Amino acid sequence: MKKFILSVIIALSWNISMAITPTRYFIGKTEVPESLWESTPDSLKYSILKIEYDSVTVIEADLPMTHYLDSINGDYIIKKRSEEEISAIEKALGISFKNYTTNVTVVSINDKAPQINLVKYSDNSSVTEFIVPGNCYLFSFWATWCGNCLIELKEEFIPSIANEFKYVPTFKFVPICIDSTASELEKFFKSAHGRKWDYLSQTTYLDTDRLANSKYAKSGIMPLNVVVGKDGVIKYIHSGKITTEEELSELRNAIIDGL
Repeated sequence: MKKFILSVIIALSWNISMAITPTRYFIGKTEVPESLWESTPDSLKYSILKIEYDSVTVIEADLPMTHYLDSINGDYIIKKRSEEEISAIEKALGISFKNYTTNVTVVSINDKAPQINLVKYSDNSSVTEFIVPGNCYLFSFWATWCGNCLIELKEEFIPSIANEFKYVPTFKFVPICIDSTASELEKFFKSAHGRKWDYLSQTTYLDTDRLANSKYAKSGIMPLNVVVGKDGVIKYIHSGKITTEEELSELRNAIIDGL
């Protein structure tokens, strides 16, 4: 009887230990203690991303440009920059962002949209010359490794805008996953982390070799969203995450313009 009770206790202890998955916290690329993470106000945690692996959960966030992570005697602290530093960064970012958005895309608004060939993930069907005159398209290029892509493709962001036009037969929301093969994407959608985006599985197309992506931007630029109007002309092209009300409103207006 004692052996039986002992075996039950051991089994329960093993199950409990297996159920508890350790969590690691990152600010930027730096791992920080849980105490610092918990003491940091939510207002300073930008683009929070939670990734659940089989053996560990990773939670990461970025700091706003007004703050930075410092180390004093081996302990991490979050410090606020001076007003002079913030002003200098804002000026530098204004210049660099302008240059960045100018240089990453290979097409511009009002250009004729380059024709693309895609493979639909759900049934492996090939579609050549995807763009059909009379339809308006929202191409959302994404990748399983791209954190910002996954954030903007949460249901409350880009998909919510696309959903506003779901009863418009000439509007097509087309998530395009680069790099991944069908089997790799299937594995992602079935993973503990990726299943949160399983709602994209029926609408996603594959661009494994980046041939479609490279017709609109430098290869691998993520996230990338493009609106092609019914006339086949580019109405909107945006590199970078789309999550704010202003950004989502701009996307909505571009779709309306394209219809």
